[in-house]
Amino acid sequence: MTKDELEIKISTLQNLVLQKNEELTDYAAQIERLNDELKDLDKPKLTSIQFDKLTELVEHGIEEFDFDDLDNYSIEYGIDYDNRVTCENFCFDNTHELSRVICERVYKMFGEAKEDDNQLNQD
Repeated sequence: MTKDELEIKISTLQNLVLQKNEELTDYAAQIERLNDELKDLDKPKLTSIQFDKLTELVEHGIEEFDFDDLDNYSIEYGIDYDNRVTCENFCFDNTHELSRVICERVYKMFGEAKEDDNQLNQD
């Protein structure tokens, strides 16, 4: 083979490799989309109105929470180099209470379904 023939063959193979890499990327993206669809099959479906209501309930739950209550926070103080008191660390401790308030609001939107005992025992 001549130098030109080898360069053409190398160029052709490089183009094939690039093309196959693009195909692999497309296949990987398709697999990811299909996995997402598979996960979504088991999720309960909500209408856009229900999603809006759920968003509203979460917002009201957050608004209902008392962020001004100092017992919800841990604050560590320190003294600066010029004898000023500084806040060294500030931490919100009461996330479980915030979650409880939000969940209470959301739970009001749903009724609990009765599970079939026979179906549970078959798994």
